[in-house]
Amino acid sequence: LAYRAHSAWTSMIELYAKMPKLLQNQIMVREQLAFALNRRAIDNDRERALEILKSVEDEKGPNPETSGLIGRIYKDLWDTTRNTSPREARGYLKDSIEAYVRGFEADLRDSYPGINAATLLDIQGDKEKRDKLVPVVTFAVEQQLRAKEPDYWDYATMLELAVLGNNLQLADYNLDCALAKAKENWMPETTSRNL
Repeated sequence: LAYRAHSAWTSMIELYAKMPKLLQNQIMVREQLAFALNRRAIDNDRERALEILKSVEDEKGPNPETSGLIGRIYKDLWDTTRNTSPREARGYLKDSIEAYVRGFEADLRDSYPGINAATLLDIQGDKEKRDKLVPVVTFAVEQQLRAKEPDYWDYATMLELAVLGNNLQLADYNLDCALAKAKENWMPETTSRNL
């Protein structure tokens, strides 16, 4: 996680290779390996990341973290192909939305996959499905904001919801709050890309 905080993707991957098998088999470690592979994205990194995450999902079922990471990989694939191969990109967009929805439906309290699904449904042009999802995501993140010390992702999610709702004042407020809570450089970079 210290390497992740510094966007040291190759170092994360190299550290995984040095771990004992017992640690390598831990779900959180495998998820972080896939995260690093997707961020590094050279050669067949993304394919390898998908294999890892799909095996975790097969093992423990859909959940917000694993399904969300799968959604992120497909979102990145969509982003890299949308200008060069529109048909392929639409397939990746569909796969990304399905993974994010699967993760959100597994635990409606976790807004991370829900906001990503809503944003991508907006991009896809499916306003009806987006509009059904947004209130549920809003409720989930509002509960998080009330239940604990809000973190970066709580405010970033509220920022993205405000953007989807064209509420500039609420977006400005949540942007300020999110930036004050950002602990790792990749966090606001991710939100910026989403926006």
